[in-house]
Formats: sequence, structure tokens, C-alpha cells
Amino acid sequence: MKLIYDCDNTIGLPNKDIDDGLTLLYLYQQPTVDLLGVTLTFGNGTVAQAQQQTTILTELFDLNVDVYPGSEHEQANKKTAASQFLAATVRRYPHEVTILATGSLANLAAAAQLDPEFFSLVKQIVIMGGLFKPLTVNGYRVDELNFSVAPTAVAQVMMSGAPLIIASGQYLATAVFSRQELALHSGNQARKQWVTRAINNWMDVTQQMWQIDGFVNWDGITAMTLFSPELFEFKQGYLAPPTPQLATGLLELTTIPNQHPVKLMVALKDLAQLNLLFLQGLNHYLD
Repeated sequence: MKLIYDCDNTIGLPNKDIDDGLTLLYLYQQPTVDLLGVTLTFGNGTVAQAQQQTTILTELFDLNVDVYPGSEHEQANKKTAASQFLAATVRRYPHEVTILATGSLANLAAAAQLDPEFFSLVKQIVIMGGLFKPLTVNGYRVDELNFSVAPTAVAQVMMSGAPLIIASGQYLATAVFSRQELALHSGNQARKQWVTRAINNWMDVTQQMWQIDGFVNWDGITAMTLFSPELFEFKQGYLAPPTPQLATGLLELTTIPNQHPVKLMVALKDLAQLNLLFLQGLNHYLD
């Protein structure tokens, strides 16, 4: 699988989400993945923060992957290292490249401005983000943070006609990786100490916010739909044209067939098994 990971990685920064970084580690050691590159966007933090933390991550865990920063907001210059890489790579491998997008969608929209055929040439786009109803985590109301930060870009992607798989917030809100499940190996102490500190810091934050002793693995579980589809339930639908509510991340479906079909991840069949597989991927670096 030829894959580009488009993310807003902030793992290791105090009080910032960690799942993008853990997802990159998971993706890198999947035997079926040809990780063509990582493009950085905003969302959890700034692109500068994402670039800083991704550099730390790739160096500490010996990840041989090229990283391309995008713009800091969706109205900025569209010609960035990220958008140029996306457009050129999809053009180079027509109908072969899967894009996993777990931050804002600004880089994808920018790539389409550079190459109007971008969306028709991509194999599929797997997206973490958006809502179809208000989102709660353990009873606490949560704002959507991926689609809402770049709604114009989201509208372009949703209406592009590209094959889309969406894992939206309300179907991932129960995807908790608990502190009790975090059984890390001890072979590489430097890596273990760094990642343990990052994970525990974020678990402390989610404990304060949502009374969860763990973290919601939004991005990791989304990535796993590509590799363990038997552990999920999916349904087909059609996207309705965007409304002003897209500014809050809200999408709408229609029962009328149109040119904007979407595959939705709607349930996790076995969270314990998914968490175990994800942990095994992380421990691969610590043995």
C-alpha cells in the first residue's frame, strides 16, 4: 500500500494530543505499507510545532521517512512543501496512493489547487474528523477540532468525488486506550522513557477533562481501519452539500444517491483486540 500520512503531530509537547505520533510509529512498521512521506498540517498545534515534534520522533525512533510542512492556516499560501509533495506524488502514482488524514484537510485542498486532477488521481482518502451529531466523551461535550479549523478545505474534499472513508468523532469517542493496558517493554530505555512521559502527560490531561484514565486513540484507530477492517463495522452513504454548520465540523448525509458517496466507520467490534495490536506495534520499537 502506497501511503501518505497527513497529520498534526504534537506528541511530546505538554498538554498536547499524542495519537498522531503514535499512529506514525504504528504505520511505519506495517509490513504492507510503503510510507511515501508525512505531510504536516495544523490542528492539535501549529505546523511549526508539528515539524519540531515529528523531527524529534523520527530521530529518536530511527524513522527513515521524508517530512513536508504545510501552511499554518487554510487561507495561507497554497504552494507549500506539503501540497507540492502531495500533488506530485499522486500524479506520479495515479490511483495507487492512499492518504490518511488526521488533522485539518488544508494540505489536500491546496494540492488540488496545484493539480486540478488531484482528487481524481488519488486511490482513497481515509479521514479522521467531522461529526454527524454532537460529540460527547464520557458524557462531556467535546468540540470537533479537525474539520472545524479549515471548513473551506473540508468542503472541497467532501465534494471532490474522491473515494472517501470517514471515521467521525462520535464513532471513536469510546476508543479509549486505558492506562492499565499500557504495558510497554523495557529494551530501549531512552525511547520508553520519552514515550511513557508523553503518554502519561496526555492521560493526565484527559483524566482532568473527561474523567478517563487513558486517552482516546482517535487517529490510531482510524489508521487501523486500513489493516484490520474485520474489527470494524462500516456502512455506505452519500454526503449532502456542506452547510454553514460545517464550521463546527458537522456533516450531513442524504438518502438520495449522488456523486459524493462515502464509506463510514460506524462501530468498533473489538476494542480490546485493536488496543492490543496497536500496543504490539509500539513495543516493536522498545524491544
